[in-house]
Amino acid sequence: MTVYEHHSPQRAAGLTTMVRARLKRPPPPLPRADGALLKAAALVLFCAAAITAATLYGPRLVGEQTLQPQPARIGDVALVVPQELTGPDDEDSTRVVGMVRLRLDWPSLGPVTPQSRRKLLVTLSPPDKVNEPATQLSIYARFLTPTVWSNPGGLVVRGFRKGSPYEGDEFYVSVPDGRGFAARCPLDAGPVTLDEPCRVTFRHRGVDVNIRFPRAIIADWELMLGGVRRTVDRMMR
Repeated sequence: MTVYEHHSPQRAAGLTTMVRARLKRPPPPLPRADGALLKAAALVLFCAAAITAATLYGPRLVGEQTLQPQPARIGDVALVVPQELTGPDDEDSTRVVGMVRLRLDWPSLGPVTPQSRRKLLVTLSPPDKVNEPATQLSIYARFLTPTVWSNPGGLVVRGFRKGSPYEGDEFYVSVPDGRGFAARCPLDAGPVTLDEPCRVTFRHRGVDVNIRFPRAIIADWELMLGGVRRTVDRMMR
């Protein structure tokens, strides 16, 4: 037997032991640059997930917090007012206690949106004798001209005399006596042009309802009054 043949099993066993020892060692730590890169990648993924969650669920949470119905009271009448019908706070810096102001899209009578072409501005206030139909007609009758002409929607129109407080306005009334509808519309809104220059006031279930609306929809006055009445009915408690 040669020396080489005598030592070969020992050398093989040594090599096996050395390989096993190296396999049991933990892997060397990553270089600092690679570790920083992995941390940055993890941060980017976390931010992306946070932005996605905010985009998907953020508006829902905000909407639920800011669009809750708000209780209100007008005289003896209790209301629950959908906040989406009142418009943003920054549009109305003159909110009055004991009154409710609504902004309604026409003709849907839902919330006003950027796509709304026409809208109604509705004010609900405590009852006032001045707003009773008979009182309104008696006030205007003193200043009306005798000329009468018809208007689409079954209305008749009369003008106001020159020098009267309502000079430059037209008076639209339903037949036969104007108790169903009596609205005043300016012929010229003056230096500030209003999108809703016409106005009508009536009494509904213990609340005075004032509507400002575009002249273009006056022929649909029955639909307008009926829709606003139903909107107020849904808010009453």
